[in-house]
Amino acid sequence: MNVLHLATTYPLHDDDSNAAFVEALVEGLCRRGHQVHVLLPWHPQLRLQREQGSAVLHAFNTTPLQSWHPWGYAQALTGDRSLRWDAYLATPFAAVGAVRALRRIMNETPIDIVHANWLLPAAPIVAAALRGRTQPMVVSCHGSGVFLAEKRAWAAAAARWGLTRAAALTACSRDLALRAGSFAARSKPEWIPYGVDVGRFRPVPAEVRAQSRVSFGRRFGVSPEMPWILAVGRLVYKKGFEHLVRAMATVRTRVPDAQLLIAGAGPLRADLARIAADSGVGDALHLVGPVAHASLADLYSAADIVAVPSVHGPSGNVDGLPNVYLEGLASGTAVVASRVGGIPDIGRDGETVVLVPEADVEALAAALAGLLLDDARRGALGRAARADAEARLDWDRVAGRFENLYESVLQR
Repeated sequence: MNVLHLATTYPLHDDDSNAAFVEALVEGLCRRGHQVHVLLPWHPQLRLQREQGSAVLHAFNTTPLQSWHPWGYAQALTGDRSLRWDAYLATPFAAVGAVRALRRIMNETPIDIVHANWLLPAAPIVAAALRGRTQPMVVSCHGSGVFLAEKRAWAAAAARWGLTRAAALTACSRDLALRAGSFAARSKPEWIPYGVDVGRFRPVPAEVRAQSRVSFGRRFGVSPEMPWILAVGRLVYKKGFEHLVRAMATVRTRVPDAQLLIAGAGPLRADLARIAADSGVGDALHLVGPVAHASLADLYSAADIVAVPSVHGPSGNVDGLPNVYLEGLASGTAVVASRVGGIPDIGRDGETVVLVPEADVEALAAALAGLLLDDARRGALGRAARADAEARLDWDRVAGRFENLYESVLQR
């Protein structure tokens, strides 16, 4: 089967982890014997040739100037709250460029099915490119596109128009499937959660973990003898990191030497540092910046707890299903997460994960401190989470579900 994906966010290179779930699905399909092409927005850091991976990557220009590229790669939303004004300006040019590139690829390659990642802007772009053509379209909702359609009338109209061409619609969480369904006239959304690379993200022997703690400790300026709480993600509102930083003040009353490592970059870095200073935990917060994707598995294993404190942002935006959550579970490290979006769909509270209400600083602090003080419970949670990930969340299983979906669409 020849499949063409349109994605507005994707790892820019081998060390990037941005939207790694799209790449993981693509490569899972390639391993199952399919030829997959991926069309991406041009970016100065984008590498079309990868050391790893079998997909064929293409790029399209999003603006007339290579020095101006506000479109794609999670750049369009300011702090995940509102659309940047220059992204509005770039959208017509980017949409035309994407439609032309999609048509060029379909003219050059016998494509069987086209897969639009994100309801917006991908669905209406693919629908426009398929006018007069017979290939069916599958749309996958990952979060922000549905959020935008819920907030803007023009975006809702674009989403509804795009979905009139969709033969199938998927969402990574039950919550997102319900919300996306309000824009779909033909297709009932199917819940297909993301997977995780259980071969890469996995528990490691104690001596390997100890070595990783020493190595990361030197790199980040934190003692390997102290308890580590790890959070990974862009420094934006919906990640809930400000609540995690505030929770550290209570955690430290019970575990005085606890340390918080936040790996990622974003517009809230200065705000998080200020909150930590105001809360009296400035010495406990380590904003370590982006970590190469190749190093993330070792970092998860080195941590004592992985925290995923996701929240609804000020405008209502929320993660569909954070990759960090799945990677932490597969790593066998105890995970504490908010009960939002697709997080409650995966894992069993108290058995494979500890779930807390979103933005509840005291509940978050109690869960974190309680686990840091209970080695046996942390270990039991990690082992149960790992077993569950192996049984249900492997990317090859998820790719198989999409393969079945493609086949059913083509049969119809």
